[in-house]
Parts: sequence; structure tokens; C-alpha cells
Amino acid sequence: MDEMKIERMDKGWVKCSMPVSKKVTNAYGTLHGGCIATLVDIVGTIAVITIDPKRAGVSLEMSISYISSAKLGETVSMEGNCMKLGKKIGFTEVKIFGEDGRLVATGRHTKAV
Repeated sequence: MDEMKIERMDKGWVKCSMPVSKKVTNAYGTLHGGCIATLVDIVGTIAVITIDPKRAGVSLEMSISYISSAKLGETVSMEGNCMKLGKKIGFTEVKIFGEDGRLVATGRHTKAV
């Protein structure tokens, strides 16, 4: 994840990118599902802290839908939205796209903040 870059941010929203390198691929040469889940966690958390930097929180629940693969050498982009930030709970949604704009995965992340 050390190669992930924040491209743009606004209140409740963030766009990031990351090259699919060997260290984040599975045996098939595609972006590992565990890495995708971690990206949902990280990018969703960044979306939350664009609203309140002191409320990164901890995970309560995550769900991921794996839709297509991203191959070694490709750069993926991620868009994270904080759908709601309440007094105790935050709800985020993250979409991960391949270089050609196809949807690779979507994830929802609920956080205790």
C-alpha cells in the first residue's frame, strides 16, 4: 500500500490510485482480494477524516463485492465516499476501478467513530 497516492479530496470524498505491483498480487497475477479489502478500509477511512480528522474510528463491519480482476502492471483508482458520519458510527462506500474504467470491486465499511 506504500505506492497508493491520494489524487483529490473534498469533504466526505477522496480519489486515490495505486499501481498493481507484484507485492499486492495473488498467484494468478491479479490484485489480491485481501489487498482490495484493505483498500476499502483505508480509502473509506480517508473519506471519514476529510470530515473530521479526529474521528478515524475502528471497523465494525465490511462487505466487498469482487466484480472483475486488475492485472499486474495496471493502475487502479479508488473513490471513497463517507455516506453518513453520525455521533458514534460512520458509513463509507468505496469503488475500485481498472485503468479502462471497468469496475473491479465495491465495498462498504461501517466504522465506530
